[in-house]
Amino acid sequence: MKKTLSLILVLALATTALMGCGGGQTSSTASTTPSASSAPASSAASTAASEAAPTTETVKFSATFLQNEWHGDPNQMEVFQTLAERANVEVDWQVYASATWPDKKNLLLAGGDLPDVMYMNTLNRNDVAKYAPQGMIMDLTDLVAEHCPRLTQVFAEMPHYKNVCVNPDDGKMYIIARGAERDVQYTQALYYINKKWLDQLGLDVPKTTDEYYAALKAFKDGDMNGNGDASDEIPYSFVYNPDQPKLDFSCQDMFGAFGYVDYQGASLAHFIQDENRKVVYVAMQPEYKEAIRFYGKMVQEGLWDAESFTSPDTSILNAKGNNATQILGSFSAFDKGFVVPAEQADDYVIMGPLEGPEGHKNWLYHQASNGNVNGTQFIMTANAAGKEAGIMRWLDEHFDQQMSIELFLGPEGTTLEKTGSGMLDYIDTPAGMSYSEFRYGNAPVHVPCAIKGADWGKTIQVMDEDANKLAISQEYYRPYSTQSSIFQNPTQEESKYLLGKAKDIDQYTTKMQVKWLTEGGIDAEWDTYLAELEKLGIGEYIKLVEGMAARNDAQ
Repeated sequence: MKKTLSLILVLALATTALMGCGGGQTSSTASTTPSASSAPASSAASTAASEAAPTTETVKFSATFLQNEWHGDPNQMEVFQTLAERANVEVDWQVYASATWPDKKNLLLAGGDLPDVMYMNTLNRNDVAKYAPQGMIMDLTDLVAEHCPRLTQVFAEMPHYKNVCVNPDDGKMYIIARGAERDVQYTQALYYINKKWLDQLGLDVPKTTDEYYAALKAFKDGDMNGNGDASDEIPYSFVYNPDQPKLDFSCQDMFGAFGYVDYQGASLAHFIQDENRKVVYVAMQPEYKEAIRFYGKMVQEGLWDAESFTSPDTSILNAKGNNATQILGSFSAFDKGFVVPAEQADDYVIMGPLEGPEGHKNWLYHQASNGNVNGTQFIMTANAAGKEAGIMRWLDEHFDQQMSIELFLGPEGTTLEKTGSGMLDYIDTPAGMSYSEFRYGNAPVHVPCAIKGADWGKTIQVMDEDANKLAISQEYYRPYSTQSSIFQNPTQEESKYLLGKAKDIDQYTTKMQVKWLTEGGIDAEWDTYLAELEKLGIGEYIKLVEGMAARNDAQ
C-alpha cells in the first residue's frame, strides 16, 4: 500500500493532544516510531497460556454476530477458524444485521432464549445493568482469573481497560470491552464539499453558514453534473440514525455554528460539557432553536438530503457517492473514501467549522469514545452454564497479540503481511473494492482485543486513514473543539433511569427534532415543547448526567 504521510508528520501527531470520534478505515498505512517508553506487549500471558493443560473436549456454543454492510460471513472468516482450532470449540454463529438489531434484540430479551455469548456490542451497558441482577448474565470475574492468563496480563498492563470492564455498582465483571487504543477515535466526522462544483460556480470553500447556504443553493439549482437534469444533485447528505448512531457521518457538528454542538449518541443524546466543563442539555437552549430554524430551512428547500433521516446505515450514502453520475455536493464522513470512489476523491476538499451569525465556531471533542477502549464486546449469558471453561478459553485466545491485531484488521497473508523488520503492514486493497469491504470481509473488528497505543508503528503500521484524519482534525477542527461529549459508564441506578424515563425524553426530543427539521414549526411549538420536557422530568435527567460527568472528571 502507499505510504502517503511522512514519518515526521505522524511523529508530530503522536505527541499532540487530539480530539475525537471513531470509525473504520479506507486504504493503507503510514509509518511512525514509538517513544522510548513504548514497549512491546508482554509475552508472559502467552507463555502462561501455552503452559496451560491441553483440553481434548470440543465445546460447542452459540454467539451473536452483528453484521454491518461490509462484513463477510463469520463462518468463512479465517480468524474465527483459527480461534476455534486453538481453543477447541465450535461456534454456532447467529448473524443479525446491525441496522435491524434493536428490534431483534428486544424480541430475544423478551423471550429469554439468548445465545450463550452476546458478542459484538449486541447488548449495551444499560441492558447489563437491567439483566445482570436478574441472573441472565454471568459474572466473569472469577472465570477470567481462572481461565484467561492473556487477558489477566492485559488488565495488568492496561488498568484503564480493566476499569471499563468492571461494573461500577458491585465491582463485578459482566462484560469484556474492546481495548484498541487509537487517537483517531477522539475525532469527529470530517466535512467535505465538492471543490469541482465550487470552481464551476466561482465560489470559495464556505467559511460561514450564509456562504454554505449560498453554495448548497447553487449546487441544487445549477445542474452541476451537466446531465441536463437540475433535480438530481444532492447538495448535502449524511446519516441520521438515533437507534444505531453513526457519529462519523452525522450532521451534529453543524449546530456548533450557533453556539452548541448537538451530540447525537444513542445514550445521553444532546448532552455536552462546555468549555468550563459545565453540563449543558443542548436541546432546550435558544442556540439549538436557532440552529434548527436555520438547518430546517435547508432541509425543507431540498439542500439537506431528507432521505438521510431514514437511512439505517452508511451504505445508502456510499451508493450516492458512487452513483454513475456525480450527484453529491457535500457530505460528512469518517473519511471521504467511505463515500466516493478513488477517482473522485480529489473533487472533494475539507470544509472547516462554519462561523454562525453570532460568531460561534464550535466543534465537538468526542470524549465518549475513550480512545476505542470501550464497548460490550463479550457477554456470557446464563444459558452458557456448563460451557464456561471452553468459552473463556476461546475468549482468551483473542488476547494473543497478533490475534488481537488480526481480529481488528484481518489475517496475515490476506489483509496483512510481515515486513523484513517483523512489523505487520497492509496488503494492497484489491482493485474495485474499498478498504472497508476488504477489511470487514476478513475481520470482525468490533470484538474483544487489545492493541496498545504503543503497538502502532512498532508491531503494526499506522493506517493511512488514521494519520490522515488526525492531521486534518488537528489543522481544521481541534482549535474549535472546546465542547465535549460525556464518557458513559453508568451505575445500576443510572442505567435504570437511562432505560426508563431518559428513553422517553430522548425519543420525544428526537421526534421533535426530525419534525422541525423536515417540516418546520419550531417557533410555534417551542414553548409547548419546553413545557413537555419539564413534565417528562428533564430536570432530573440533567441532575443525573451532572453526577456522571462529575464522577468522570474526578477520575
